[in-house]
Amino acid sequence: MGYVLEVLERLQDRPYRTNALILGEPGTGKGGLARSLAQLVAPHGKTVRMDLGGFNDEDALDRLCGTTKTPGLAESAHEGTLIIEETADLSLRVQNEFLRILKTGKVRRRGSGKEAEVRLCAMALSDRDLRGMVSAGQFRHDLFYRLARVVLWLPPLRERLDDVGAAAVWMGNRILQSAGVPLTLRGPEDMKRATPEEQRRSIELAPAAIEALQNHTWPGNFRELEAALERALLLFRTDRRLGADEVILALRESRT
Repeated sequence: MGYVLEVLERLQDRPYRTNALILGEPGTGKGGLARSLAQLVAPHGKTVRMDLGGFNDEDALDRLCGTTKTPGLAESAHEGTLIIEETADLSLRVQNEFLRILKTGKVRRRGSGKEAEVRLCAMALSDRDLRGMVSAGQFRHDLFYRLARVVLWLPPLRERLDDVGAAAVWMGNRILQSAGVPLTLRGPEDMKRATPEEQRRSIELAPAAIEALQNHTWPGNFRELEAALERALLLFRTDRRLGADEVILALRESRT
């Protein structure tokens, strides 16, 4: 994570247009990291999400390149960023066309001879071993290296237990805000530094609750953390303090 943050800091100081490959287990936050990178490398452009899983080649190419009547995802991302969900699912035929777009900077709508200029950054996400797929001939090695200009790997939450408390506070506040709850979740140290008025408008994440979170193995990574915190904060919390009992009950619900 230190390396990931260092890359983000360097791109913030010296931004330039580039592609990136973002790897990690499901639920580790690859999509969020891709959106953060997009704001650095193409801050004024549109961010377009591409998920071609489950589509046959013809439909996938229609979505990527567009048709005579409708622009495709690549054209929609012109001057912005195209985020590719699970890049390993792209068939070789779709890989070929995507590589052509990246190399030439042009996209040809399906059923039309007309080409449109496209200038985009590609953020390719995967929870699979793309390098191994290259060795096995399942993924084009030239497309891999065109995408892998910046390579970032997000470690699973079980390997980042020291970050769980801070992550819980950040995610818990997102949950409270989305639910319209006018309270702020604060860790123990932040609660001590808060003014009396801030404390009245806060929920304290108790040290025992943080310990309970750190004792969990998190097979679902941040998605599981988000689900558990939503239950703990909105269903099981009874006062202005989120304790270990509420967290343990929320985690138990994950296993039922």
